[in-house]
Amino acid sequence: MDFFAFSNRQACESALLDDVSARLSETLQGSNQVSIALAGGNTPKDFYSQLSEVEIPWQKVKVSLTDERWVDVEHPDSNERMIKQTLLQNEAKSCLFFGLKNSEITPMAGQLRTADLLNKAVKKIDYAILGMGDDGHFASIFPNMENTEQLLDLNQTAPCLPACPEGKPARMSLTLSYLLRAKCLYVFVCGEAKRSVIENMQQPNPETILPIYYLIHQDECPVKFYWSES
Repeated sequence: MDFFAFSNRQACESALLDDVSARLSETLQGSNQVSIALAGGNTPKDFYSQLSEVEIPWQKVKVSLTDERWVDVEHPDSNERMIKQTLLQNEAKSCLFFGLKNSEITPMAGQLRTADLLNKAVKKIDYAILGMGDDGHFASIFPNMENTEQLLDLNQTAPCLPACPEGKPARMSLTLSYLLRAKCLYVFVCGEAKRSVIENMQQPNPETILPIYYLIHQDECPVKFYWSES
């Protein structure tokens, strides 16, 4: 893994923007399409707005999500809604968007439909922008869920599985095995607490192993951490 540290979020976003824009453009020079999966949350909102202004052939870009709360797409907590308000603007209006939420009542009932959509429309992702929580979760792969091991299983064949973290809304998450098909994964995080989690999980045998440990300790896909102090 590579770790890039910045004293403020604007400098971090600028460097990440340069990196991601260059990789998207580079991939499109040798391919008719490129795909990217995006995290929700508040941290990447400004980054997505900036990315929307980059001049690349967005009609060749497939955009999906790393995870999604199982709420209506117009709900304030919907990641799809946030992406439509931030990235799918300006130059990026013409990209091809594939959400993870469908009309089934629960993510358990909707998993096959979402997996089928991904297998047909976004068979593999080229890049992903991930976040990470203080508990070491990424996408919606939280510690201590009933199916955390299945989400982290490198032999998992499903591109996505339901995730039901305790005390939080049910959701759909990409699996680690699907994410690792990418050319590069980016983890965009802020604050000293998250840096401490990353540094602890870099150790070969931490006392408690959190989900991000498995992203760090794998050799299938390059991972770049972009961290800002504030």
